[in-house]
Amino acid sequence: MYFVVFDLGCSDCGESSNLVGLFTTEDIARKSLNQYIDENSLEGNDDHELIIYKIDTLDKIYNNSYTHIVFSSFTSNNKQ
Repeated sequence: MYFVVFDLGCSDCGESSNLVGLFTTEDIARKSLNQYIDENSLEGNDDHELIIYKIDTLDKIYNNSYTHIVFSSFTSNNKQ
């Protein structure tokens, strides 16, 4: 499994998006996301949706990204 950490910025607000990283475990992905939030002062920033996707293989197109989300900063019901 792989975990993709993504920062989806607000296009209306001029906030950029960023691929934070690709990780081999969910624990490393969550720790890296927390580090990214701290380093970029994004705590409580509603102009960014921070997302962790779980994917099973590389070199594949994932059409329904919602089924692969394990964390979203906009959702209070995050999977563990």
